[in-house]
Amino acid sequence: MCEPTTIAIVAVAASAIGAFGQLQSGKAAEQAGNYNAAIARNNQIIAERQAEDSVKRGDVAADEQRRKTARIAGAQRAAFGSSGLAIDSPTSLDILGDTAAFGELDALTIKSNAQREAYGYRVQGMNYQAEEVMSRVRGKNANAAAQIGAASTLIGGAASGGDRWMTYNRPVR
Repeated sequence: MCEPTTIAIVAVAASAIGAFGQLQSGKAAEQAGNYNAAIARNNQIIAERQAEDSVKRGDVAADEQRRKTARIAGAQRAAFGSSGLAIDSPTSLDILGDTAAFGELDALTIKSNAQREAYGYRVQGMNYQAEEVMSRVRGKNANAAAQIGAASTLIGGAASGGDRWMTYNRPVR
């Protein structure tokens, strides 16, 4: 038969091993939270870069649309001149005005679409930022819970060991 002191020591040692495992698990959970937060932060940076790229592409495409409109207006002027229609006639001015207006509308639509795309990327970036914060919080909470669990395991093990020691050391009546 085992000695009561040995049984108590084994109970306390087993609880210490369990507590150590809980602490390690908590640290691992916090590290995983930090890793996930770093990934979310990188994704946020990528989303912002995509937003900036979208705006730049929109500016370039809008400028190209304006050059295209200018080429069309130039071709219209040449056509008016070769057909004998005066460039400053009301009809010519109406056509050139419409061309300029619709060309600018197209350019502004291109920029607006690029801005909406950029907005989508920025919203995605804000979601990644929130995910980063939540990952860190979840990791810290898991670590704190593990520390509480480890303390509880140690206290429970000590109480169990003490109870067993007391049970075996009671005087017989």
